[in-house]
Amino acid sequence: MAATCPSCLHENPVGTEFCEVCGSEIGCTSIEAPLPPIPVQITASSDATVATEIQPPIPQPAPPVPHPSPTITNSSSATNGVDNAKLISKQAGASISEFILDGNNVVVGRFDPDTGPVDLDLEGFSGDETISRNHAEIYYEGNQWKIKDLGSTNGVFIKRYGQRQFGARITIPEMMISRDEIAFGKIRFLFQA
Repeated sequence: MAATCPSCLHENPVGTEFCEVCGSEIGCTSIEAPLPPIPVQITASSDATVATEIQPPIPQPAPPVPHPSPTITNSSSATNGVDNAKLISKQAGASISEFILDGNNVVVGRFDPDTGPVDLDLEGFSGDETISRNHAEIYYEGNQWKIKDLGSTNGVFIKRYGQRQFGARITIPEMMISRDEIAFGKIRFLFQA
């Protein structure tokens, strides 16, 4: 069996310590598996043949991954197994165009110094004077998105997908289906699940 040079892959006689062609140390004279070859480039000139190692390409850093624009969420949904849903504003020029719902109970209303903040604050939207402090609650229960009025002054209304007008004010918890339109007082959103 021949001793293969790890540099130039020349087959040398067994027991050879240095390659007959390039002079590299063979190092392995037993019947062990040969070392992986090192890529070489052989160049010839008028004086001699020269073997030089080919350097592997230098790895380039990966390009930066773009981050999505921030959205408002209540908390992490990774632990509760619920697919996120959204309320998308129907108002042109709204200060916040959408709210992400993650399955936790979300209180919709307006900030009040006495009762504090709410999860989904509609203050600053056109028509916010029709929003109660604790207007409604949106939650995920039994694999369904639901909404209930929390005793608001101006009510919660649902226009089902494909309907032409809103139904009567809701008085009991109602299921929400993707593409339903939800009105909190005069402020309207498209529900998307």
